[in-house]
Parts: sequence; structure tokens; C-alpha cells
Amino acid sequence: MREQKEKVYQSLNEADMKALKQELQGEAVYHSIATSINSKRKVAAFVNQLPVTERLRWIEEWGLHGLVELPEPPREFRTAPLPQEIPIPAIADIDEESVQQVVNPGVMQVLGAIAEDFPQYIRLDSKWVDELCDAASNHNMSARSNHHFYLAGGTQSGKSTLAGVLINKIAAKSQGAATVIGNDPKDGVTRWLCKFSRKFDGMEAIPDWIKFATREVDDRKQAIANQSGNCDRIPELFLVQDEVDSVFGGGKGFPGKVDKKTAEALQALWNYIIKFTAGLKCHGVFMGQSPLCGATGFSRPDLKNVCFIAMGQTASYILDNPKDFINVKDEILQVFQQTCELLDKASVRYALVVPTRSNPFVAIIPTFDIGSMEQKQDVGDAYMEIKQWLKSLERLPSDRELADTWKKLTGLELNEQGLSELKRILEI
Repeated sequence: MREQKEKVYQSLNEADMKALKQELQGEAVYHSIATSINSKRKVAAFVNQLPVTERLRWIEEWGLHGLVELPEPPREFRTAPLPQEIPIPAIADIDEESVQQVVNPGVMQVLGAIAEDFPQYIRLDSKWVDELCDAASNHNMSARSNHHFYLAGGTQSGKSTLAGVLINKIAAKSQGAATVIGNDPKDGVTRWLCKFSRKFDGMEAIPDWIKFATREVDDRKQAIANQSGNCDRIPELFLVQDEVDSVFGGGKGFPGKVDKKTAEALQALWNYIIKFTAGLKCHGVFMGQSPLCGATGFSRPDLKNVCFIAMGQTASYILDNPKDFINVKDEILQVFQQTCELLDKASVRYALVVPTRSNPFVAIIPTFDIGSMEQKQDVGDAYMEIKQWLKSLERLPSDRELADTWKKLTGLELNEQGLSELKRILEI
């Protein structure tokens, strides 16, 4: 009994000693941390007395983030409108009528009769636009089609308008903020209905556009690889090229603006987009005036992998030379030709549409309210403001400084991915 009591007393004594030891250790940790904090605050107070140009170095070296004052960004930077996400091309509110009005009732009567006899080949409604976009944005990747688009048509045929509508409708179903980047060779003259995450204006910007687009695709491949090839929750990526035939120039480029080497690099980029990026939730959207392979650089097999849309007189040209573009019976070809002739006479905008997995058809292009859909390109202006601020610093900012500044401007915290995206867009 005595030995048992001694064991109990010994156990209690050991427990008391252990508790006392933990308490002393806790006190030591507290005093150590408090001493470290006070020391850093004293160092920070001293650094705040140093010239502003020296402070960033000591912030990084001694971990003084949030303790040392840094200069505020210029007023124009602090007030610049910035997006809520990176990137965030807003989705346009599309207000569309069902179809254009055909003034001549006799023409409409004939068109209606043709469409009734050939409903798969003549579309007088506006639903065909949604059908193309639904197929391109299906979240079941194996059920997708119309991944890429090539719109061919003359000046003022409505290519850019329709392209903007297609981009907005597909992006509206994106799993996350879609990214829209592209090259507008006309120096921003085009009235785009979609908001670009990054737009390269002018032919001189084409080399930068090629480099940037290639990097976007590489980043996309890595993101999907990190998910073991799963595209779930990956947002849509649009790669937009206007004036394809002008900048390619049959492989020679554009005199004085685009040399042969750059034209060949462009062709390589386009072919790569068409052949290898459909499974990456990428959409190539190309526009040009000529549908000919020699002028655009698109081979016949390439055109089989895009949703080809020939607008107005370009459609009539293809129907006169159908071999490279459509494969239908002579009866249907004659129906197409007759319909296009009637639409030309009625001065109605129309298109010959060749989807990637369904029958070609001739369709009336819906009337879109451009005024309500047009979006100003203020995102690029905001990033230019940021670049000007960075230039005024005459140094590269730290990651923490960028994140702190972003929070001051937007009230939003940047996670690691958002910070990387901001640095990539700013090219730092």
C-alpha cells in the first residue's frame, strides 16, 4: 500500500513539474515574440526616417511590411477605374430583334416558302446564333463543336458585330471570367462589342501579339495539366485576329508594316490555335475580307475545323465556287444560290454558315442594337496608368507592394494567382 501511494505522489509531482515547465516555456515564447515585435517596430521607426528611395530595401531585408511608410501612387493612379477581377471582360447585354425586316413582302413570301421546304438549310430566325454558341460552350467537352470561327466578308458586312456577339454569348457561359485577347490591325478603329482583356492595336503590335498569345496558350496548357487534363472550372479563352488576309498578304505580309517572317509567324500561330487548342477551351475568332486559302493562309483542312461564316457577297462567291468550302447536293446548292440572290435584292444582311458538325445553311443575320452592346476599352487604359506609375518609381515593385497598392485601389485582396496574373499583364 505504501509503495502504491509513493507511486501516486511521484506521478502527481511529475505532472506538476511538467505543467510548470510548459508554463515557463510559454512565458519564454511570449517574451521572445514580444521582444522581436518591439525590436522590429524600433527598426521600422528608424527606417521611416531614412530617404524614401532606401526604405524598400530594408523592408525586404528585415521583413518590415506594413511597418514602413511608402510613397502614395499619383492621384491619377489612385482614381483610375480598375476591373474587379483579372481579367474581367464584361458580358455585353445583347438586345436583338428576331430577324431583320424584309421590306418587300413578295421577297419575304418566297423566302418563307423556301425555308418551309428546306428548314435545315434556310434559317430566317435568330436562334441559329444561339445554337452555334451553345455548341461552342458546352461544358461537356466531348460534345463541343464550333470551337473556332472564321468570318469572311467585305467592308461593313457586319463581321466585327457578329464576332462580338459570338464572343459575348460564349463567354456568358464561361466557368469563371473569360479572357479575350487579340490584334486589331486598324489601330482601334473597329467598334468592338466585346471587352478585351488585352488588345494589340495596329500592325506594328503584331509581334507582341504573337508572343503574348503564345504565352497565354502555354499558361492554359499548364493550368489544365495541373488538373490532370480536366477542364472543369477552366474559363474560356478567346484569341481574336481581325483583317486576316490583309496582314497575311498571301504569305508576303503587308508592305511597310508586316514583313514576310512575321506573316509566317502569324500563320503558324493561327494553325496552332485551330489544330491544338480546342481541348483547352480556346476559341480562335478570325475575320477577313477574302475566303481564299492563298490569301488567308488557312488550308482546306483548317477550314474543316472552324465554323466558317461567309457574309453577303462573299457567300455568293463561295456558292459559285463551292468545291473548297461546302459539300452539298446540286439541288441544295441551287437553293442556296436562289436564296442569296433574293436576300441581295432585298438589301438584307445574310451569311452562309458552315458549322463543324452539322449541315451548312443560309441565314439572315439578326439586327443587333449596337449602341446598347458597345463596350468602351477602359481596362487597357487603367493598366497603362499603372505602367506609368511603375515607370515613375524607377524600380520594380515588390510583390507585397503591388498587392498592398491593389488593395488600396480596389479594396480587394489579391491571392497568389491574382498577383501572378497582374504581374503578367503588366509584364513585370
